[in-house]
Amino acid sequence: MTVQHTKQQVRLTVNGRAHDLLVEPNAVLLHTLREIGYTDVKNGCEIGECGACAVLLNGTSVNSCMVLTVQADGAEIVTNAGLGTIDRPHPIQEAFADAGAVQCGFCTPGMVISTKVLLDRNPDPTEAEIREALSGNLCRCTGYGQIVDAVRLAAARLRDLGSTPSSSLREEGRESSSLREAGRESSVKGRIPVAGDETRGGERNG
Repeated sequence: MTVQHTKQQVRLTVNGRAHDLLVEPNAVLLHTLREIGYTDVKNGCEIGECGACAVLLNGTSVNSCMVLTVQADGAEIVTNAGLGTIDRPHPIQEAFADAGAVQCGFCTPGMVISTKVLLDRNPDPTEAEIREALSGNLCRCTGYGQIVDAVRLAAARLRDLGSTPSSSLREEGRESSSLREAGRESSVKGRIPVAGDETRGGERNG
């Protein structure tokens, strides 16, 4: 016997944009977000282990593969793409590019979300605190050293944002100009993780 599920009306506000949707009761937030165009939310393990699908749900980081869409009804959701763009990246996104912390890019959106949560509550974390905050985000491209460096760089820049006149914000806390240009050439063009076209495991799984 086929069980008929009645679709439910939900409203999701994603990156400031409201979406009124009819969804199945068992629809998963990860899939719903991707279906309506937020492909910067990555589909990784689907069991809450890798952190690639992390988003901010009413200000709290969650793995969207572990949340039913109906549970997010009325919620404010922010994805990595909602933090910044290629032209105007968030300081955390910019730090990941400048520090060379973006490899294939698949895990980076979730890393950025976790970093945002960490630095919102602790603007000057130790290396141990950084590694603990990122322990739910798995990267198979690197040994995490550059990722930790990126979080430190982001923390320094965000602290400067709170204490430096706006006329000099863009330069304070920066590494050398050569590092900035190298980071932008290799990472920003298509590699600050605001797009949804990265590949994983040899297949397009953006």
